Amino acid sequence: MPKRIHRRGPSVFHKKRHPVLKTLLWVVLAALVIAVGFFTAKYMMENFKPDTQDGPSSPAQSITSTSPAGAETTTPATTTTAPNGGSVSVDGIVRAFYLPVERLGDLGTLEAQLKSAATAGFNAVLFDLKDENGALHYQSSTDLAVQAQTIAQDAYTIDELQEALGVIKENGFAAIPRLFAFKDPEAPFSLPSAKITLESAPGMTWLDNKKEKGGKPWLNPYAPDAHAYIIGLARELSNLGVPAVMLDGVQFPNQTSSAYYGTSELTSLSQQAVLEKFVTDLTAAVGSGCRVMQSMPGLSAFGEGTAPFGGNPVTFGAATVAPVLMPSTLGDTLRAGEETLADPQSSPYDAVRLSAGQVKLRLELMDAASRPTMMPWLQGDGYTSSQVMEEIRAVTDVLGDDVSYILYQADGNYDFAALQ
Repeated sequence: MPKRIHRRGPSVFHKKRHPVLKTLLWVVLAALVIAVGFFTAKYMMENFKPDTQDGPSSPAQSITSTSPAGAETTTPATTTTAPNGGSVSVDGIVRAFYLPVERLGDLGTLEAQLKSAATAGFNAVLFDLKDENGALHYQSSTDLAVQAQTIAQDAYTIDELQEALGVIKENGFAAIPRLFAFKDPEAPFSLPSAKITLESAPGMTWLDNKKEKGGKPWLNPYAPDAHAYIIGLARELSNLGVPAVMLDGVQFPNQTSSAYYGTSELTSLSQQAVLEKFVTDLTAAVGSGCRVMQSMPGLSAFGEGTAPFGGNPVTFGAATVAPVLMPSTLGDTLRAGEETLADPQSSPYDAVRLSAGQVKLRLELMDAASRPTMMPWLQGDGYTSSQVMEEIRAVTDVLGDDVSYILYQADGNYDFAALQ
């Protein structure tokens, strides 16, 4: 028979121990356990301190920084970067001044001017990157911009533009590039699918006047490629981190005799509707991190001379409207309600007061949910600093202390010390 293997369990072991020895071992072991427990508890009670509010915070809880006024503020360690890298808000009070685009090339002078402007309460700078002559002042890489062949010879490279934008941002200013849309006398020559053509000869370029009288071509507001060209530029600039873009020239020519707009999917829309679609589509393209602003003549903003827009341009959907309220642009006689002002340019306070009041009334007719904010253009050219201050006082009297505005001086030379 096979041999069975017996495994000894604990009972076998205990049977071989003597009872007295077993008892003695248990007594010694119990004494050791009691001693170790006593000293361990004593150590824990003497060295453990509960975490209180008076104790130091860990780095993960908060970061303490000093505000410009010297007061300490506590902010969460996990911070949120503004969309597109922009840290300067354009959703509140915006006090902008116009600067010729060539000024962006001298970073030292640019920074000095920004510091001077800041002392006068300005916090934004506006400059043209696509001007009313159709020239692009930066080297856009969008396909339609390359095809248009309108990039200026001295246009900034993307790196140069980003460097200038960085200086503007570092000094606490919002950079607002302006893009002229359909008012463009150059791109139509190289973008045949985006131009207005002649009604009697659709292959020929339409001009807004006789050639000998300085007639110029226009981009076609009904052409999808015209929309795509401007929207592509705005999206590109948004991706570079600008917090806003200013649109201008969002209109049809002042006279459209013999103009032919083609047969695209857009031609079934009214003039007002197609311009609204352009602004809406551009707004979607740049995203929520880039505010869309739109400039327009002051008179059209309160209901006069709206034919090129098909309606009032303040209703196109831009988040901010910028009517030009510079007195020299308001005609020989300004009529606002029951008031009439002769020679508005000679009365800057009254000219701005009346025109701003009219635009305000027009905006108040709009539903509050879709009502844009207002940021009028004020005049610097030909005015003394005291006259500029009169304009600022007028727009403040009408729109309140938190009013936004743009001060325009064509050459970019401002006496900021006098405007403090």
